[in-house]
Amino acid sequence: MVIKEYLEPRFEKIFSRNSYGYRPNKCAHQALESVRSNCRKFDWVIDLDIKGFFDNINHDKLMLAIESHVPENWAKMYIRRWLSTPILLKTEVLEEKQGKGTPQGGVVSPFRLQVV
Repeated sequence: MVIKEYLEPRFEKIFSRNSYGYRPNKCAHQALESVRSNCRKFDWVIDLDIKGFFDNINHDKLMLAIESHVPENWAKMYIRRWLSTPILLKTEVLEEKQGKGTPQGGVVSPFRLQVV
């Protein structure tokens, strides 16, 4: 939570105002209102499906993006640790990461650390 609170304001400054996913003070209702407004102004649409994106995001590429926005070594160290921490399966077997995928469902979920 400390790193999220520390980094989030910095990333908020660079996100598109049209980005609504996993953002503080933004919700699906605002996204729909934006769609309604934009469809009256433009005759084109961009639709992105990110299914499986967070399961497959490359750690090296993510860290390159983090490097360009996060100069603090202590923060990068924790992010690297979160990315490489093995997952304990229901079978009580530790599954090692293979250089891809991000933790989901917690404070450090990918959408909290997304970089655009």
